[in-house]
Amino acid sequence: MLCPVCRSGSIKVLDSRESRDGGAIRRRRACLDCNHRFTTYERIETTPPIVLKRGGGKQAFDRNKIAAGLQRVCHKRPVDDEQIEGLIVAVELWAATRGEREIRAEEIADRVTRLLRPLDLVAYVRYLSSHGVYHNVDEFVHLLNQMEKAAHTSPEGQRTLFEIDARGQIQLSAPSRLFGEAEDEPDSGDRSPAPDSEVP
Repeated sequence: MLCPVCRSGSIKVLDSRESRDGGAIRRRRACLDCNHRFTTYERIETTPPIVLKRGGGKQAFDRNKIAAGLQRVCHKRPVDDEQIEGLIVAVELWAATRGEREIRAEEIADRVTRLLRPLDLVAYVRYLSSHGVYHNVDEFVHLLNQMEKAAHTSPEGQRTLFEIDARGQIQLSAPSRLFGEAEDEPDSGDRSPAPDSEVP
C-alpha cells in the first residue's frame, strides 16, 4: 500500500479494530516518510457471481428468484419470513464470497437444500422435487423412512408422497398434497390415491 500523499511504500499500522457493524477491519496507518496518517478498511469481497443455468445460459444472481421458490415450498409450513430471509442472506453471502465469477445453478440449489432441511422437512422435500436436486437414492430412502415415522404423529403425514420403483427411480404418488393444494379442498370422504407421476 502506498501513502496517498507522497506515494511512499513505507507504511506503518498504528491501530487495528473491527468496525461497529463487524463487517470490516479498520486500520489506522502512518507514512514513515511524510508522517501523514490515514485510515483504511478491509472488507470481504461480496460481488455476486454470474449464474450458469442448466441449459447453458447465463444470468445475474437473483435473490428474488430464490425467495420466490422458498415462499412457494414453505407455503402453509411453520417457516416464517424471518427464517426465509436468513436463509437467503446466507446463500447470498456464500455465493458472493467464493471469489469465483461464475457459479452453477445446481450449486445454488444444493446450498439452499442444505440450509432448508433443518428448518422444515416437508419444505425440504418440496424443494428437492421441484428443483430435481437428488444427491442419491439411498439418501432419499432414508429421508422417506424419517417421514414415514413422522406420519404417525404429524397431521400432514407424508407416507404416500414418494415411492421407489423397480428401476430405483423416485415416483411422486400425490403431487397435489406435496404442494399443499389439497389442503384447501373440502373433505369429500374419497380417500382413493391420486395417479402416480414421475418426478422429473
